[in-house]
Parts: sequence; C-alpha cells; structure tokens
Amino acid sequence: MANIILFSHGQLATGLADSCKLIIGENHFKVLNILLDQNIQEIKNNLDVMIQSFDDNQPVIVVTDIPGGSTTQTAIQRISDNKLLYVVTGMNLGLVMSLSFLSLSQDDEDNKNKIRDAIEESQKGIYLVNDVISCNDELSDDDDL
Repeated sequence: MANIILFSHGQLATGLADSCKLIIGENHFKVLNILLDQNIQEIKNNLDVMIQSFDDNQPVIVVTDIPGGSTTQTAIQRISDNKLLYVVTGMNLGLVMSLSFLSLSQDDEDNKNKIRDAIEESQKGIYLVNDVISCNDELSDDDDL
C-alpha cells in the first residue's frame, strides 16, 4: 500500500480514512485536518512531521481537498524538499481508494504515471446519475449503475 497523508479542511480527511477502513479494511493513512484554532505554522509543522514519519526515500502521496486551497498550497511548498513527494488534489473516496493500492518505487516518472492512472480511473466514477437513468428507462432496483 502507498504511503498516504489525507490533508483537509475540517474533518473530511478523518471521514475518508474511516470510510476506506470500512470498505477495504486496515489502511495506512495518516490524517491531517485543518481546524479553526490552528495557525499556519502549526499546520506546516504537523505536515512536516507526518511526511518525515515515513521511511526515508519512500514515496509519499499527500491528498488534499481543494485545488488552490491552503492544504494544497502548504503541501506544494514541500515538493522541492522531497523528490518522492506527490501532491494530488480533489480528494474523494474513489480516488483515495485507488491511490491506496498503488505500489510506488524510487522511479519518479513511473510513480507519476501510476498516480495519473489512479486519478483518471477515479474520474470515471464521477458523473450525473440522472443521465445514466435516462438512458435506461426501465432501470430496476436490482440494476447496478
């Protein structure tokens, strides 16, 4: 399983980690939530400690909730210090589950390709269900989407 830090505003990261544990069993996620009473330096320090808690020279994926948000900006600032740190934004359950099964290595380009594939796969699970239903006029309760 990949080394993953879920980094969000509020308790979103905690909720996703709990949901993943329910669906796939034990996970190895580290969770960092930004709360109202925290200052930016405390948040940066907490992220640094989490990144350093993984074995040296091991790839780490930081999954953030929104592009351009403080979680993403804080994580981006750490990329130059760690060539095997990958920041993925747009946190959702499908994405986190896909990323969790990745087997990453010391090969930066291979890691990026695997992460891109996981992102692309999770994007396929985002759609307007009404469009699917309108294509299947006789969809019953037993049908899968």
